[in-house]
Amino acid sequence: MVNMLTPRFVRLAICVCFVAVSGLSVRPVNAQLNDRVPKQVEDVTVEQKLGESLPLDIPLIDSQGQPTQSGYYFDGKVPVLLTLNYSNCPVLCNVQLNALVETLNQLDLKLGKDFRILTVSIDPRETTEKIRQTKQRYVAMLDRQPGAEAGWNFCTARETAIRKLADAVGFRYTYDAKSGEYYHPAMLAFISPKGVISRYSLDVAFPAEQTKLALLDAGDGTIGSPVDQFIMWCFSYDPEQGSYVLAAWRLMRLAAATTVIVLLATLIPYWLGRKRSAAAALVAEPCP
Repeated sequence: MVNMLTPRFVRLAICVCFVAVSGLSVRPVNAQLNDRVPKQVEDVTVEQKLGESLPLDIPLIDSQGQPTQSGYYFDGKVPVLLTLNYSNCPVLCNVQLNALVETLNQLDLKLGKDFRILTVSIDPRETTEKIRQTKQRYVAMLDRQPGAEAGWNFCTARETAIRKLADAVGFRYTYDAKSGEYYHPAMLAFISPKGVISRYSLDVAFPAEQTKLALLDAGDGTIGSPVDQFIMWCFSYDPEQGSYVLAAWRLMRLAAATTVIVLLATLIPYWLGRKRSAAAALVAEPCP
């Protein structure tokens, strides 16, 4: 009988197990994995640094082999989605990026116009050719996204730059020298046009409606229609659930304000009509 418990099979099994538990174990702020997960991922977590600014001087190399910096991708106009992955990841990165593509294909916000994506490899050994091939594969999966080529940027970097970027967003990962692979969480960081970390998604899947709300929130009024902004006003972010929920207090205030406006719109003409009638009656009354 063929022995299926090869080192490669064991590593794949660990990754699959981590995919299954990552959505539960890294949701809370300063999330920590529990003792039941494999030893290789005990230090794998995401420390949410909401409201902190991303360094804009981190040196990167784009998919064309040109040196650039993290700040190049923040133009002060549109939000940026940041992902940290690597091309040779056996399971998790493929699952995460495939799910992201599926979500992007459902959004009415347009990649390259309303927002950008920056994907940085956590493997300093990754070549420009490899990251370019990875970019081409995922961009080709997008439907009707003419701005995707320029809007989704894939970069490599040196180890020190990768660590600096990862630390800035609280992304904790480990390297297994024996297998040459990385153990890391699934993370999508929503960052404002000026580089401020606004929200995180810590699941391997990204519901389209939640992703849109997070983009609108990160955009802080710079993207989306007036209707989108009104919808955004009706929701608030719940860090415990890791999602946007209807803001009941805002809806109650809106309902109260609407009721007052309707009452005033109904009663004011009535009051004005009564005053006119009373004035007309005084004018028409004959003098003694």
